[in-house]
Amino acid sequence: QDVTQNLLARMTEILHRYNNSPVEQKNHVEKDGALLTFGSLAKPLLATPKYATEIEGLLITSVFPDFNSPIAFLRYRACWMVQQFSAVTWTDDGTNLKKLLEFVLSRLSDPALPVQIEASKALRFLIEADGADEALLPVLPQLLTEYFRIMNEIGNDEVVSALQVLLEKFGEHIEPHAVQLVTQLSQAFEQYCTAGDDQDDDDAALAAAQCLECIATVLKGVCSQESMLKKLEPLLLPLVLKILGDDGDFIEYLECALDILTFLTYFQGQLSQQLWQCFPLIYVAFDQWAYDYLNMMVPCLQSYISKSPQVFLTGAATLPEATISYVNLIISMVTKTITNDRASEMECRYALSLFMCILHNCPNQVDVYLPFFNEISLGKLGQQISAKQALTRISVYQVLGSALYYNPALQLMEMEKRAVTGQVFMKWLQDVEAMEKWLPRKMTTLGIGSIFKLPTQSMPQSIVSILPQLLHTAVRVALMMKNESQKKASDGLDEDEEGDAATGGEDVGDIDAGFGEDVDVTNAADDAYRKALMGTSDWDDDMAKFLMGDWDEDAEDVDEEYESPLDAIDEVIFVSDTLKQAFTQEPGPYQQIQAALPPESVQAVQQLFITADNLRAQASQQATQQS
Repeated sequence: QDVTQNLLARMTEILHRYNNSPVEQKNHVEKDGALLTFGSLAKPLLATPKYATEIEGLLITSVFPDFNSPIAFLRYRACWMVQQFSAVTWTDDGTNLKKLLEFVLSRLSDPALPVQIEASKALRFLIEADGADEALLPVLPQLLTEYFRIMNEIGNDEVVSALQVLLEKFGEHIEPHAVQLVTQLSQAFEQYCTAGDDQDDDDAALAAAQCLECIATVLKGVCSQESMLKKLEPLLLPLVLKILGDDGDFIEYLECALDILTFLTYFQGQLSQQLWQCFPLIYVAFDQWAYDYLNMMVPCLQSYISKSPQVFLTGAATLPEATISYVNLIISMVTKTITNDRASEMECRYALSLFMCILHNCPNQVDVYLPFFNEISLGKLGQQISAKQALTRISVYQVLGSALYYNPALQLMEMEKRAVTGQVFMKWLQDVEAMEKWLPRKMTTLGIGSIFKLPTQSMPQSIVSILPQLLHTAVRVALMMKNESQKKASDGLDEDEEGDAATGGEDVGDIDAGFGEDVDVTNAADDAYRKALMGTSDWDDDMAKFLMGDWDEDAEDVDEEYESPLDAIDEVIFVSDTLKQAFTQEPGPYQQIQAALPPESVQAVQQLFITADNLRAQASQQATQQS
């Protein structure tokens, strides 16, 4: 403690002497060293109340004047000090923060390039401060111009990272600048990429990756404007094609390219012919050099299938070995993943979701492929039949349920060919209890419910013998889903909010609590703040968990954001209509089924019919009111 106090006193004396000395006698190097000392001790100083209260005065008296100093390295040090003490508490009415912002903005056009770079980095730490919006928003176009000018002069990844924070902060205001931003960022990517490749410049390569992340940030801000995406697509497509099509030479940028492609495919209603150029390249990349990137490929592949199913069904890729249909490309990708011992279970689940996507978006058009879907899916189910975790089995059930909804007779025929119908359904009924998510429950309800569309005489005996159990499961799960959705609506909570309410906010600690002299200085609040400023991605979080041994791949949910035409189908109404029709067409067999049901199951069926009728009445009433 004595050492710290004496050191700070000595540094303060240096600063006071500098401020009181005539211009010709000022020791600029000595002052720079004093500021460097203070900045290097920023964390413990801010964490200790008796020191933290003095920081504001230090900045005002000894740092603010240096922004206009004739000495370039002192202007540089002033920008650096802003970064170290960005978490300082300002006690005035906001005037000092406004002055600081003006100082930093002025240094973006400093005659010295190192000062420009440090100012661009400093601005990143001030953006989140209260009142920063009012100062920065009016000069946003000029800010963007200055950042691009600095980027053109030097490939610094921290400068690009600072630009990304700026774009994230003002995302809703960047639409007028989107075309210019993407144009400049694409050009900067080419420039940095070439420098990184030709000169083996790691900083330039990192700056190139940051450019792509900035582009993704721009797309995030304008993704709701389809007309804007149409304008940006021609600018971005050459970039994506370059990364996908160079035999893995740009694999370090593949994740960002797939993010961009996902934006372009997911948020546009119709996909252009030019955009389809990427589809076969995704397959080639997966097949030859990017096998481990399947999870990032699946979202854009699903968008291709769902947005343009006819193009997907009729399209083909001309590859060196042969011309292969797009459907067979997907089957090949899934097969390679499922049969590869290196593939994780999470990757297998992502792969299986592609079969589900095809079945949902191509009704009555993929009968010929159903044997392949079953061969791969049921083979995987056999491998996982005794697995402790049911997640992969549940993904298989989603495919089977989709196939039953697609064509129940054809799907049961495929299962009968393999003599696995009874075993599969018994295991499926057991695993229903492990289904916690909406999608597997929905596909279980729709799939099993579709079986009751068939005449009982055409059903295999292995199905007839368990019809009471199947009926009970379809009804129970449908009612459970409806009750849960109504409860969430009444509570005003979605699943994410429920999770937050259950776990509570994360305690990041008290920034001003202070530390003992014998304790290592750590500050969770500061780390969380810096992480937010840096725009740390979910991928970074996952990789950190993996590297620290805290990775749980079975916790990954591949269907959180899945969408399909089946979303519009109400499970209760579907099962109710199917059962009513079956009871009407075959009263005898279904009386026997009803007799085999326990009283609570019969009561549940009656409740299902009543709920379906109420839902129809509500929908009719709403339609009348709207008209």
